[in-house]
Amino acid sequence: MIDRPVFQPPPALVQIAERLESAGCQAWAVGGAIRDAILERPRADWDLATDARPEEVRELFRRTVPLGLDHGTVGVLGQDDSMYEVTTFRLDVETDGRHAVVEFATEIEDDLARRDFTINAIAWRPATQELRDPYEGMVDLEAGVLRAVGEPSGRFAEDYLRVLRAFRFAGVYDLEIEPETLAALRAAVVHLDRLSAERVREELLKVLSADVPSRSLRLYADFGALEGWYTEIAPVAEGHAWVEALEAIDALKPHRAFLRVVRLFLCAGGGPEESVDKAEALLRRLKFSNAEIRRGTHLVAHYRPLVHPADGSASIREWLSTVGTEFSRDLFRLHFAAARGSGSADAERALVYTWGRVHDEIVERSPVTVGQLAVDGTDLLALGLPAGPLVGLMLEELLAQVIDAPDRNERGVLLESARELIELGGLDSLEGGLQE
Repeated sequence: MIDRPVFQPPPALVQIAERLESAGCQAWAVGGAIRDAILERPRADWDLATDARPEEVRELFRRTVPLGLDHGTVGVLGQDDSMYEVTTFRLDVETDGRHAVVEFATEIEDDLARRDFTINAIAWRPATQELRDPYEGMVDLEAGVLRAVGEPSGRFAEDYLRVLRAFRFAGVYDLEIEPETLAALRAAVVHLDRLSAERVREELLKVLSADVPSRSLRLYADFGALEGWYTEIAPVAEGHAWVEALEAIDALKPHRAFLRVVRLFLCAGGGPEESVDKAEALLRRLKFSNAEIRRGTHLVAHYRPLVHPADGSASIREWLSTVGTEFSRDLFRLHFAAARGSGSADAERALVYTWGRVHDEIVERSPVTVGQLAVDGTDLLALGLPAGPLVGLMLEELLAQVIDAPDRNERGVLLESARELIELGGLDSLEGGLQE
């Protein structure tokens, strides 16, 4: 049996709980912090459940944030300046698979009864050291079982996000899904299209922040949860590309969750343009930010070809100019993950050597962008070049020269080269390129 756990919440949370208790209210620590403490796993965020109403909580504490007053949640800023969620005990009155209408309750058991899985329906009261576990979640944790609280099909119908949460918890904690919960889960998967894109995206990011996300992603595939939200990936979820993607995703560091997203979406496959289109469609469907969409599609577009170990220095600089110095590290991280995931020591050694050469070019600040040139558009206009697209084309031509020979990146040298191109009719070839 699991020994009675020792809880070590942040001192600021204990102070918040003591303030509530001194006002005649109950304060119970609930949720993931309790579950992870029982498993002796680190947990950063602690939450409290209380019989105090939201307005009472706001009166008791000087620094509060109204996170969701209709649902009873107030953010309380503790002495450590961290925010702790304090939520009034709740009962679900009405649900539609996405949202719930709640009413406030007076007992912790009422609040635990509305939780999704037994491992999340455990509460601890700092003031009295009481532990409430009405659904034997500690027994399920010890047995490695994921079980719904109450009747499984009804529990999933209350909020279909619980389907995705089941995959996450089963994967993160390496749990076997209890048979009744498993059957209800299979039946509920078809309703995932009722969820909002934001909730689906956030759940994916939580999966991809786990130590071994492949366990949860395999459940996505095995249960048909890739259909609908991940239609570009679903057809390949049983093939070699899927296995390679999962191995590479596991090899990436957990704090690189967005790179794991990119690697997941890369497995959709297709030619260069098609793979970018598929990645963009996935990112937009899940409502990633415009900046994330630009970053993700750029990485997919330039995932291949990677610079080769045998390439000369000029080729490396040309590659950096094409992909962008700021993206080069992420591209190598993706390829390192592929090598580690496949167990290819030779590929990893080649990447180490190649990255060393690329890194040297970055450290030496070898010019690879127009902005790094010793001249700019104003200088070219002063030479008599007409304003317009030809200025940009001339700068690109000068950049090509500098990429080939970095020591040419001197103002006098570049101005002389530009002057020669203008005088010798080099503009003709530039204009021809403009028309292509």
